[in-house]
Amino acid sequence: MTKALIIIDMQNGVVNPAGKVIYNQTGLVHLINERIAAYRQAQLPIIFVQHVDEDLVPDSSAWQLVPSLSVLPTDLRIQKEHPNAFYRTNLQAILTQRRVDQLEICGAQTEYCVDATIKMAHGLGYQVVMKHGAASTFDNSFMTAQEKNAFFARIWQDRFLKLID
Repeated sequence: MTKALIIIDMQNGVVNPAGKVIYNQTGLVHLINERIAAYRQAQLPIIFVQHVDEDLVPDSSAWQLVPSLSVLPTDLRIQKEHPNAFYRTNLQAILTQRRVDQLEICGAQTEYCVDATIKMAHGLGYQVVMKHGAASTFDNSFMTAQEKNAFFARIWQDRFLKLID
């Protein structure tokens, strides 16, 4: 069995919508690029997940992956219309075909698509890991992005995934 890197919704319109910028975007992209390099070196699957909706229309600028990500044409891509990257996509079939049993998840937004995908992956029996700081989001009127990231990390840790250094 093997592992795969799942990069969720690192799209222009998700991390930079309407002039907002996701918390620690530069650091997040740098960390994701480090993970991509490690998976490429180990010749393990890298899967970019891209959300599609009325604001994220395929091939639009908002739908495109953040240009500073290290993306190759050989990387796998999945389009989804729901926060859960497994829902009505071929993600599980791709993972099964490649005999993947461990997922490393990273991306945006912590409380939406990252959270839904982590919980579903756990429910499907995958071993799930995440590097500390590998997901991010925005401030809202209830919590800062930092508080939300820490809040979800506490929920996920040892229940749905293992946080790794």
